[in-house]
Amino acid sequence: MATDYYFSTPIHARDLPLDDNFNAALLRDIRTWQATDPHGIIRSNIPDTNGWHSPLDMHKRSGFSEIHTHIVNACRDLFDTLHYDPQFTPVVDSMWANINPRHAQNRSHMHPDCLWSGVYYVQAPPDCGRISFSDPRIQSRVISPRYHPEADLPLYAWPEIYFDAKAGRLILFPAWLVHEVEPNTTTLDGEAGHRVSISFNIYQG
Repeated sequence: MATDYYFSTPIHARDLPLDDNFNAALLRDIRTWQATDPHGIIRSNIPDTNGWHSPLDMHKRSGFSEIHTHIVNACRDLFDTLHYDPQFTPVVDSMWANINPRHAQNRSHMHPDCLWSGVYYVQAPPDCGRISFSDPRIQSRVISPRYHPEADLPLYAWPEIYFDAKAGRLILFPAWLVHEVEPNTTTLDGEAGHRVSISFNIYQG
């Protein structure tokens, strides 16, 4: 009997070779932005937990051009790996900063009207909340098989996957893939306990 596995969902993660000074400068600029617009906007963030979501034009602001370039280059590598038409290059449609203090989280959601989405972690203290992705095949949840209790399950059998937040880590995923971010449960006080990240949407241009 021949067995093949179809309908896989790629998630790409890499730690960018950026030093602490780069992220420190990025963090400073994001906090300066927050100070000029303390309310931000509401999307998947929850206002009652004081999570801050910037406007969506981060990629158009000159102070963030370098991280924009790193993100586009990583997406270009991904496009090459997936054998996308080289005549179409990755273009950032929207990009924004997130600051999540203790207890802040992001609701389950997806990103419509784009091809890929991603997150880059600027600051990630211990226990600041993981990002999780759910199996997009809704029909697979009708009934779940009972696996051997000692089996090392293959990736296609996982109903969800979690990635730890880590400063310098970039995660790319299909924009239609449902995801959410756990509450920040760090014990660090003040700004050192904030999870700070950059999110973005990509299309082929």
